[in-house]
Amino acid sequence: MLLMAKLTIQNKHGIVRFENQLLDGYEKVFDEISEQASRAHILNLTLDMTPTKKITSSGVAKLLTLRNLLDHFGVKLEVVNLQPTLMDILRKFKVDTMLRIKA
Repeated sequence: MLLMAKLTIQNKHGIVRFENQLLDGYEKVFDEISEQASRAHILNLTLDMTPTKKITSSGVAKLLTLRNLLDHFGVKLEVVNLQPTLMDILRKFKVDTMLRIKA
């Protein structure tokens, strides 16, 4: 059974909780985030990556695209609860600095 990520918005702050161990670029929540950001429904977005242990190349590409889109709309992005192994992968490809992730 595939669990979906959910976007919840409260007071213009969006929170996405990913439910799968694998993050790929085909999560429908990315489209929802884009739509809400373009309509100025969110000013801050938190991506909670607690269960995520692996990421595909399309997932990395989608995160970078999302970062650029959110910058364009003036939405602040924060990535939290990143697994150390996943952080190592992002560091290896220097994606952590592009996503502005600090650990």
